[in-house]
Amino acid sequence: MDAAAAEPGFIPAYPERHDGRLPLVTLLRTLRENAIGTWTRESYERDIIAYRLGFKTFVVANHPELIRHVMLDNAANYTRDPVGKRMLEPGLGNGLLTSEGTDWKRQRRMMAPIFQPRRLSGFAAIMTDSSAALAERLAVLPAGQSVDMAEQMMLVTLEIIARTMFGADAATDVSAVGRAMDRYQVTVRPNIPDLLGLPRWVPRPSAREGRAAMADMDAIIRDLIRRRRDRAAAGGELGGDLLGLLLAAVDEEGGGAMSDTEVRDQMATFFLAGHETTATALAWTWYLLAHDPAVEAKLQAELDAVLGGRPAEYGDYEKLAYTRMVVEEAMRLYPPAHTTARQAVAADRFGDLEIPAGANVIVSPWLMHRHRLYWTRPDVFDPENFAPERTAQRRRYTYLPFGAGPRICIGQGFAMIEAVLILATLAQRIAARMLPGAVVRPVGKITLRPMPGVPMLVAPRAA
Repeated sequence: MDAAAAEPGFIPAYPERHDGRLPLVTLLRTLRENAIGTWTRESYERDIIAYRLGFKTFVVANHPELIRHVMLDNAANYTRDPVGKRMLEPGLGNGLLTSEGTDWKRQRRMMAPIFQPRRLSGFAAIMTDSSAALAERLAVLPAGQSVDMAEQMMLVTLEIIARTMFGADAATDVSAVGRAMDRYQVTVRPNIPDLLGLPRWVPRPSAREGRAAMADMDAIIRDLIRRRRDRAAAGGELGGDLLGLLLAAVDEEGGGAMSDTEVRDQMATFFLAGHETTATALAWTWYLLAHDPAVEAKLQAELDAVLGGRPAEYGDYEKLAYTRMVVEEAMRLYPPAHTTARQAVAADRFGDLEIPAGANVIVSPWLMHRHRLYWTRPDVFDPENFAPERTAQRRRYTYLPFGAGPRICIGQGFAMIEAVLILATLAQRIAARMLPGAVVRPVGKITLRPMPGVPMLVAPRAA
């Protein structure tokens, strides 16, 4: 642990920080097993780090203005990192996370109306209903029976995303979709040929594994699309869930609707981004609360004052300021989307830094959120980091759990409302403590998962 460990406050788990760069073989192995385990101690202290790996130049952007330059000001010169694209495309196709250029702009235009506040208020009722049902189940667990809160958060967000995506088709085998997505995540890992910048014709076995893992999900989603289109052709409605809204979406500039393949790709993207990331953020939130009774007490005091025992509703979101601060701090310490990267199309310059064409620029929320230059006590759990006065003083682009620039997560509003409503509904009904002896560590795959889970003892909250 760093010197910060001697300061007051809970220091949550993080991987060992190395004093020097890892040997190549160790680096490649660590990247495949846990991406955040590769960062050296100086990575949390320096603004810009440039190095070469194989045939590629890499730049780690730890400077807020460099992040702004790459993600916003000169975003047209920086495309999605091809390594990341190749990892995700076998499962997500050409959806919003992986598309580029005119394809991405068209998709973004067509989907923006789906995430307007008037839509989110309708989805919020589903979030509250599913959360209240989970609270009922957890409140009656036998004394001494442990539960994995990471798994429980996955289950409740799975139910929520399924109901918001497939609400008009209640008989959908959502569990099969979830299993397919879990199998897919296992296959998504950096290939050594990609990391070394080798040509595309060099085999990448994980791409084949990813497509196979998603076969069940493809069959289910394509069947749903066919049934909805048949229903509409017979004079019925497409439905007000995400699937129906996607099928009804029209590009206001170019005209035309999405093809079945485009709808399939967006549904797969929504399922991953709208289920996995929120669940992961909430799992880490429970872990952090269990280690800081003072924060938990302040959270519960707000819930009592605002909710008075009833489930949280859409209209409560703005009132639950401290609850939101707790979630935001959990995403600072454990950003679900821990790393992203861009590739320079043409040579570029930032100050004295020359960025050659083809260079990969890495933007790591994991690093920025714990950076010594921009955060006081960066490793300490402190929701007051998001009090209005501190937020106003913080430099932009030092907190980016949803990305930044034109490609900032379109579902940011959905995710924050969902996380706050789930936490509020559960935390006023139950108290959760870590299982004695449990050790949790962050592992960076597609998302930053707590491994091997968050085992907890749960009991009804004392009146």
